[in-house]
Amino acid sequence: MLASSPRILLACASFLLSWQLSASFSLAVFTEHGATVLGGLNVSGRSASLADIDGDGDLDLFFQGGGSSSQKLLLNNVIGTGNLTFTDITSTFLPTPTLEDSWSAAWGDYDGDGRIDVFVGQDNSTNAAGVSLGYDKGDVFKNNWPNAFTNTSVATGLNDAEFHQNEAWVDIDNDRDLDLIIAMEGPAKHQIYLQGPASNFTPVGAAVGFQQDFGWKAYGMAIGDTDDDGDLDVYISTCRLDNNIRNNFYENQLVETGSLSFIDIADTNGTQNMRNSYGAEFLDFDNDGKLDLFVVGSDGERSKIYRNDGNNSFTDVDTLTGQPLLSDPAGDLNGGRAVDYDNDGDLDLYFHNNAAGSKARKLYRNNLVENGNNWSFTDVTLSQGINASIEGGYDSAWGDLDLDGDQDLIVPNNIGPISGPFPERVFLSDAAENGNHWLYVRLNGPTDNTTGIGASLYATLFEGTPEEVTLRREANTNAGTFNQSDLPVHFGLGSATVIDELRIRWPDGTMQHLYDVPTDQYPTVTIAGPGDFDGDGDVDGRDFLAWQRGESSDPFSPTDLAEWQAHFNAPLGALSEVVTEVPEPACLWIAGVLLCLVRRRRSF
Repeated sequence: MLASSPRILLACASFLLSWQLSASFSLAVFTEHGATVLGGLNVSGRSASLADIDGDGDLDLFFQGGGSSSQKLLLNNVIGTGNLTFTDITSTFLPTPTLEDSWSAAWGDYDGDGRIDVFVGQDNSTNAAGVSLGYDKGDVFKNNWPNAFTNTSVATGLNDAEFHQNEAWVDIDNDRDLDLIIAMEGPAKHQIYLQGPASNFTPVGAAVGFQQDFGWKAYGMAIGDTDDDGDLDVYISTCRLDNNIRNNFYENQLVETGSLSFIDIADTNGTQNMRNSYGAEFLDFDNDGKLDLFVVGSDGERSKIYRNDGNNSFTDVDTLTGQPLLSDPAGDLNGGRAVDYDNDGDLDLYFHNNAAGSKARKLYRNNLVENGNNWSFTDVTLSQGINASIEGGYDSAWGDLDLDGDQDLIVPNNIGPISGPFPERVFLSDAAENGNHWLYVRLNGPTDNTTGIGASLYATLFEGTPEEVTLRREANTNAGTFNQSDLPVHFGLGSATVIDELRIRWPDGTMQHLYDVPTDQYPTVTIAGPGDFDGDGDVDGRDFLAWQRGESSDPFSPTDLAEWQAHFNAPLGALSEVVTEVPEPACLWIAGVLLCLVRRRRSF
């Protein structure tokens, strides 16, 4: 079901267009607005994350860092005022005692009440005598908007007393609700908490093969169905000074065996030739429908993209091109993000650097759309206006802060008062003015997972032409370096003015198809309910056609049968009869005939 008004658009014009930028090609240019947007806020932030905590449609901001003064929760004022500014609501909405020395945050509606909650990963800090300072634990804050967040760590069983680097909410065991995965700094091993009844979580990392002797020193985590078998796999990147700790590629065996368990295949699937590394993401760079692996190199190591060759086998892209992925390793990179900053339809690369004496940040434009040169990236840091002096920070956050259709950038600055202080930065983009089109999809999932974390979205453009392409984007599964932001799914679309088909694979396996979707909007897509096989919110003849054509992966269930009988007011027979051949009521038959005469089942 779609929150925007349905309308039929003619897609014929798209056949005359190539998947390239408009004739008046221009890149996005960023300008820094931290003084006006954040009021010159200086919190010495390590990382930042974004989520719509008040449900008003714009992205709110959370900074993490060392000490209580670095933890800031800021409310976006775009909706309501029309101006991009943030209001500090930390003292009112975060419970006391305040957080200390935190590194990371993961946003997700774990209890299914429609409000986005947060798990904050903290340091296991001790004093000079080795005694705990009392905040060496994870904290779960339940969102009670418009009232304050409450700390539910003990009540849920998520008061993990270790050093958390990367966290992610995701349904790892395919039971529909959100579980929590934590990649550890150490000495404790990585952990998985499975959610049970009444939002109680149980640690199962050791039992499912997620803990090994070298399972620590994590600085990046990617989650995705890399072998497209219906369960989620996990990659963890590692870093330490002596370069002698391996990365992990945990292949989920849930579908193969019927129970949650993992096999570490990093030594055999082509992804182990990476020493010190930080941020990691699973994304489809070459538009072949398979998730590739992007890993940020640190301590002078080269960053990598590994092409997914199928069946969880990967090839280092450097071996395909005969040259390093990037022109400059840029010293000691930490955070990274694949983001379509110019809305041209391919994924560009952004890097963040915390080490003094190195380059603060880097931006590389993907050359796939402009000249068809796959796996080629050009350094555009200077020309795009995001270069600056060294100011620190481990992980930045990207999102459409001002709701104008392009990706803006929040940059935390971790260097202290001796070298600074430096305020936190906000780089606003003008890509919405460069002629390229875009789409941001808000997912409305079931009560177990209300924002659809773990869904995969596929947008087909220029269908039936030589320029036909399908873009794949993931919903919030990548923790990256130190944050998992709960965001709308962004598509840059270049010159395409309509998406011929938008296909959504929900985390529970439900497939949903939408057609002729106009660009340059923020639609909300609701997961299809019983009998609603085409996902338009109605149960009618179109659903019979969608089911008959196999366009839904859902089996025809007793609930579907009851729903159809209620809507069509006609006996459809026993379920066994319906599964083999659906007797069509007169209205259903007529609707089917009419629909067979049109090119599309349904327009957006």
